[in-house]
Amino acid sequence: MASTLTRQDWIKAAFRLLEQSGPKAVRVDYLCRELGVTKGSFYWHFTDLAALRAAMAAQWQRDATGDVVAAMTSPDLSPRDLFIRLFEHALARPARDQGGSVTEAAMRQWAGGDTAVQAGVRDADTERLAFLTLQLRGAGLAGPEARSRAAFISATLIGLEQLAGEPALPRLDIPGFVDAMLTPAAAAADR
Repeated sequence: MASTLTRQDWIKAAFRLLEQSGPKAVRVDYLCRELGVTKGSFYWHFTDLAALRAAMAAQWQRDATGDVVAAMTSPDLSPRDLFIRLFEHALARPARDQGGSVTEAAMRQWAGGDTAVQAGVRDADTERLAFLTLQLRGAGLAGPEARSRAAFISATLIGLEQLAGEPALPRLDIPGFVDAMLTPAAAAADR
């Protein structure tokens, strides 16, 4: 079996352990037991556990940020439609191998105790904020207002992912929220 395992198989197994049991479960011996192979198979694909963790952080950032940004980037979408799509995506996002809502929470927990993972989470957050800020500026919001609202939207998206599927979550007025976020403060004060 070891010869049929790929680097991606190891990364997926590591994410399963992370999601099920937390960061301390991402260990070579636990992974080998999970996959039914020897440590030699692990070291065929990774120089050490740090290399696996770096690969996991990169995979998560790509799946949870890069791929989402790419899917949302379209010249045909108005800023309003783009933000509505982002919120709908967050609410419909499944808990998958990497990049899903369960992984988001697990990565953030792991970042609290691992500086390398913390750097990856910080990079993902920076990429997300830059994208959201750019979209808000394209909708007519300026400098600090766009950045502040981007941070608020990012936090809201992360929170919604955690609540997606909860029966107690009320029906959300996503278009109304998006309209409020896209309205400049001066215009909102005039209402």
